[in-house]
Amino acid sequence: MNTGKLLTTVVAAYAFVAAGVASAEDQDMPLLYISIDCMKSTAADYVSIETDTWQPMHQHLVSEGKQLRWALYWVMYGDRSKCDYYTVTTYLGSAQLNGRPSIEAVFAAAHPDGDFEQAMSDTFASRDHAASELWLAVDGISPETHRYAVVNRMKAHDPDAYERMESRVFKPGHQALVDGGYRSGWAMYPLVSPIGTSTPYDYSTVDFVDHLDPVPMAEAMMTANPNRDLDELQELLDLREQVSSETWVLVAATERRENGE
Repeated sequence: MNTGKLLTTVVAAYAFVAAGVASAEDQDMPLLYISIDCMKSTAADYVSIETDTWQPMHQHLVSEGKQLRWALYWVMYGDRSKCDYYTVTTYLGSAQLNGRPSIEAVFAAAHPDGDFEQAMSDTFASRDHAASELWLAVDGISPETHRYAVVNRMKAHDPDAYERMESRVFKPGHQALVDGGYRSGWAMYPLVSPIGTSTPYDYSTVDFVDHLDPVPMAEAMMTANPNRDLDELQELLDLREQVSSETWVLVAATERRENGE
């Protein structure tokens, strides 16, 4: 897996959070939706199926303004029994989210000499599509580059209070880590679908990093919140339960549109 090249892939960082998207409360900006698909690979050539067949198709949709971004991640640390890869597709606004382009037409545009039926057969043989989730970006610090995404799934006891805590207290601490070179970016998302008592989490935060070295989290949070003590910050964490944390490696991603959108 050529992860070294991805260290300099600026556009791949937008797979999760787009520049300029600071809050879902800003009604002048279209909402940023993130569709995450859980894939369990069943063949040795799964990655090449994604990069050779599907990445050009998503690149076509990005170029046509029908998607914002697409990326493929491998689960480096975490439970890989259900998903060992994730695809992440980003939609800017409801028109992109609700668009339903013909897969066959997109394949023909991306692979004019390709065999659609064979490509779909190879795809189905290479992985099981285990689950899909839809998330909404509500706050973040846009990364310039990233090699890893540390995905933290949360259960919020009071969603409004939890979002305020993340945005007003902990986001400045993440910004201090970005400024210090410990982190590339950060983002927060509520889960749109599925929801209900069978879903153990309803929020996620993502730490974008270029390395997995130790991070001075407490020091950064205290620096960013000089009027709060460590015990007070710890009490705020009780607003949510951290259900899980996984480290994903960026494998591949589409490029931005030529006009920079």
